[in-house]
Amino acid sequence: MTSPAGLPLPGEPSGLRERKKQRAQAELARVALERFAARGFDAVTVEEIADAADISRRTFFRYFPTKEDVLFARRREQTEVLRELLARQPGEGAWAAVRRALLALAEDHMVQRERVLREHALLAQTPSLLARDLEWDRRAQEALAAALEGGAARDAASRRRARLCAGALVGALRTVIEDWIASGAKGDLAKRGEEALDLLSPLAPKERAR
Repeated sequence: MTSPAGLPLPGEPSGLRERKKQRAQAELARVALERFAARGFDAVTVEEIADAADISRRTFFRYFPTKEDVLFARRREQTEVLRELLARQPGEGAWAAVRRALLALAEDHMVQRERVLREHALLAQTPSLLARDLEWDRRAQEALAAALEGGAARDAASRRRARLCAGALVGALRTVIEDWIASGAKGDLAKRGEEALDLLSPLAPKERAR
């Protein structure tokens, strides 16, 4: 199973039940985002989302613990996919894996541009959601740091540099994405990402000798 841009999704369904669950989650996220975009996040209730999706309130909570979780369904999926993409291929260094993974996600952003624009507009209108948004950034940073540390030389300075580099990556890429969104999500986000990665590449820790 793949994302809209052809990225591998985590947790390949092992049976009909799991595939139905993924489809139901995707439909709930779609319905919820439509309601949020039309009326604002705070004005929409779980009951309204459930009714629009023709399910019960209880069933909604089988798929998403909170209303916030349904809004951040794409971020959750994206973070899980990032962890999978960061697995190094034979002969690939840690920085090369990070670069490949992040550019693949940039391609996925472009495929899902309308959804990204809607989500960003909701975040701008709803300050209470910003802490959750930053939490997903933190999880992405942890995944990037782990990937860079895994390929770094075995010393404290290299591990520290890996974490600093991961933080710089998340901050820079957030800026790149925000600038792209400000343009109406026009243009090649992957190309902008490549430029940012080129600037940040000197920060990557020294690779462990093989």
